[in-house]
Amino acid sequence: MASLGEALSVQVTLFALMLLGILFRRRGIIDEVFSAGLTEVILRLILPCSILDSFRMSLTAELLEQTGVIFVLSAGIQLLCWVLAMVLFRRQPEDRRPVLQYATLCSNAGFLGTGIAGELFGGLGLLLTSVYLIPQRVAMWTVGLTFFRSRGERTQWGKLLRHPCIVAVFLGLGLLITQWEPPAPLLRTITGLGSCNLPMSMFLIGSLISESPWKYFRDRTALCFSAVRLGLIPLLVALLCGLAGTGEMVRGIAAILSAMPAGGTTAIVAAKEGRGAEFAAGCVTVSTLLSMAAIPLWCEILRML
Repeated sequence: MASLGEALSVQVTLFALMLLGILFRRRGIIDEVFSAGLTEVILRLILPCSILDSFRMSLTAELLEQTGVIFVLSAGIQLLCWVLAMVLFRRQPEDRRPVLQYATLCSNAGFLGTGIAGELFGGLGLLLTSVYLIPQRVAMWTVGLTFFRSRGERTQWGKLLRHPCIVAVFLGLGLLITQWEPPAPLLRTITGLGSCNLPMSMFLIGSLISESPWKYFRDRTALCFSAVRLGLIPLLVALLCGLAGTGEMVRGIAAILSAMPAGGTTAIVAAKEGRGAEFAAGCVTVSTLLSMAAIPLWCEILRML
């Protein structure tokens, strides 16, 4: 597990990249259209390449065991988050309840978490993170959307299975099992694009939260949600891993990824559905900035366990 100094170094780097996104958006160098386009580029090209590249390693019995454990553990964490979302926020107003429930279920593990795991745990950490994210991505496009929508609306499973990140995981598993090495030009392209994931994702996050209402740092509900997302959930996950006797790598990845702030898709989905878009942006901003302190703290706690 990374030391406090290493975790702080990563967080300072991420914060600097995020500040650049805020600065460029505030000065009008980039706009909402650019941010929307960059989101699509990251989700459809850069992040899938990063996922593919992470599967380029030797297949061992230990690796198979770790991927199986992290997948089952992630599914259990999604169930835990769903229960917390239903119990803790059931009495919130109609315009806030779906936002809080979705953000509890769907963290920013895909953008922020992937970058941090890669920095802290290396290639193996990135591979395990890709597997960890499968249940979350299924949950966010199925159960997560039901928080905003009326009963009876069908889940688009075909669209989910065609998501570039899900496709990249299955292709990556194929590379891992067959141990096939892509041609050098293709491999360099995949690796080069994948290496852009961390800086581009953090730059994007900065641009997305630059216009968010800062008043939510005084909003009790947004702060309570952040405490749940950054504190309670990773605490329960760490305890669960301890009881299950998982290895240090799996425990560290599961706990760190569960300590991620609200995902940027929270604000996007809320705006699309017309349900508490401003509050959603506030929750994303508050939890993201507080995570800059919470994640290094969790790294140190996990290292001492």
